[in-house]
Amino acid sequence: MRTNSFLLTLSGAMLVASCHSSPPASTTPPEPSASEIAMRKHVQDSLDAVALASSDSLDRARRIALMGRADSIETVRLAFEATRAAEQAAAKNGLLRDELGMVVLFDVARSEISSEGRAALDRKAAILEANPGVRLQITGACDERGSERYNMALGERRTSAVRTYLIGKGVAAERLDGMSSGETSPVDAGHDEAAWARNRRTEFAIVSGNALLAME
Repeated sequence: MRTNSFLLTLSGAMLVASCHSSPPASTTPPEPSASEIAMRKHVQDSLDAVALASSDSLDRARRIALMGRADSIETVRLAFEATRAAEQAAAKNGLLRDELGMVVLFDVARSEISSEGRAALDRKAAILEANPGVRLQITGACDERGSERYNMALGERRTSAVRTYLIGKGVAAERLDGMSSGETSPVDAGHDEAAWARNRRTEFAIVSGNALLAME
């Protein structure tokens, strides 16, 4: 019985001692060495360099993409302008050809050029001056009245009058071929005043220098 009391007393004393014992002292981590600090800085610098390189590469890729897009847009714009210029040149060429091919009409049995005829020839002379490679065929024609011989001679006089007028405007004589078709090539097969008026004419056709016509 006495032994048990002693053991109980000893256990209590040990419990009280354990409760009043101080907690273990905290340990402070050691300061990194100079080599560790240098290594950490090297690693961080390497990571920063990788991040910067990635950012530069992305920016460069974006710039290249934008430049490529700009080049594509410029290519499309230039192609559009070239197409539009070609269409305008073709339309202008058609108008100039129509002007060169426009007939000059004459009064009955006459080879004198009317005021309307002179205005038309002035426009033709300007086109020929701007296109020195063009050569014209001038053909005088008549209506069906009169003899064949008379009409051939009248067609020649009409051709000569037109040719002389153009030469006077500065067109070289060798660029103007002339002939007469008399009454053999009517543009209107009718047998009335309206048809005869259309058949009294000189015609014009480009025989060489058949290129794209232009005017300044």
